[in-house]
Amino acid sequence: MSSGVAIAVAIVLLLVGLGGGYLLGTYLNKSTTSTSTTTITETGSSLLYPLMESWGPNYTSYQPNVVLSPASTGSGTGQSYAEQGLINIGASDGYLANASASSLVNVPVAISSQLIWYNLPGVPGHLNLNGTILAMIYSGVITSWNNPLILAAQTSAQQSALNALSSQSIYVLARGDSSGDTFLFTSYCDMSWSGWTFGVGNANLSTDKAPPHIAFDTGNSGMVTGVEGQVGAIAYIGISYMSKVSGTGLNYAALGDNNSLSASGGVNPSNYVLWSAANVSADANLGLTHLNFATYGLAVSLILGGSPYGAITLKTGGGGTTPLAGTTPYPISNLEYTLIKTTAQTNSKAIVQFLQWAISYGNAAAYLNPIGFVPLTPEVAGYDMQELGTVAT
Repeated sequence: MSSGVAIAVAIVLLLVGLGGGYLLGTYLNKSTTSTSTTTITETGSSLLYPLMESWGPNYTSYQPNVVLSPASTGSGTGQSYAEQGLINIGASDGYLANASASSLVNVPVAISSQLIWYNLPGVPGHLNLNGTILAMIYSGVITSWNNPLILAAQTSAQQSALNALSSQSIYVLARGDSSGDTFLFTSYCDMSWSGWTFGVGNANLSTDKAPPHIAFDTGNSGMVTGVEGQVGAIAYIGISYMSKVSGTGLNYAALGDNNSLSASGGVNPSNYVLWSAANVSADANLGLTHLNFATYGLAVSLILGGSPYGAITLKTGGGGTTPLAGTTPYPISNLEYTLIKTTAQTNSKAIVQFLQWAISYGNAAAYLNPIGFVPLTPEVAGYDMQELGTVAT
């Protein structure tokens, strides 16, 4: 794509997103004069890492004097390093609620989702699992795959196969590192079941506070290895690692929407949604209708079809959410965030320019489709550019 076409695309996004109230600056223009090399350092979310890894060399092809150096260290590290100024860009699956206190802004760059994988050889198709059942499994209330509450939502063939595994306990895997994927998964559990007592994020679902039946792995790659290597295992894994999971008996679940969030009431197959890019887009478009930029900025969760829980109103009591009429969005979808300083750095202009490229060029299907991400909505792209305009360069 030529630079002129790309800039035109970006301006169209902004006009749609902000009603013409904000226009793109000059930073996205391709540099042809600088001869020195600028390195942009990035670390954090393992879910976002494959996209950063893809963007890096392609951005250098566009801007030969700029090199992106990404690392997969977990969202908690991305947030912490960004706060301390140890990194140019921190990557996180969860927004940083108090970003402004550290002179940071949350800048979403794409929309991701999460799959629930299991290792059950001989069980056909995709199991139906909802947030209530998953919360009970991770809390230790449900411990076997032939539990009646699991069986109730499955086909007769799946029920027979699961009953044949009567001696097969559920081997529960969680992230042992500070993880945005844990934030997404525990948000789903917390909003689904009033009995969930582990809060949201790593603070409680951690190696020292979680039930003893949970085993821990590091990063999405560790979760992939863990679920592949243990029959009966269950794990939450970011969509960008979908192609990495392989082996006999490995599959991912259809997840329950708002209408399925009870152990006994989630038996209707129509209330379960299988992952697809279209279903994730439906979730994002629904969720972002609740975006109150003046109050929350871009700190918004898309869990459960756009429940408007942001940095201020994040739910902690559980108990489900009000169904949203006429929609069956995929329930664990999320904005993927980058965190950057608003105060001037040596390479602030290069950082802003890269993120403008990521929001326009980088949201193309060629980058997003291979890892299961979907593009930002035009409104969020516009708000992103507005946020980037606050960065001192």
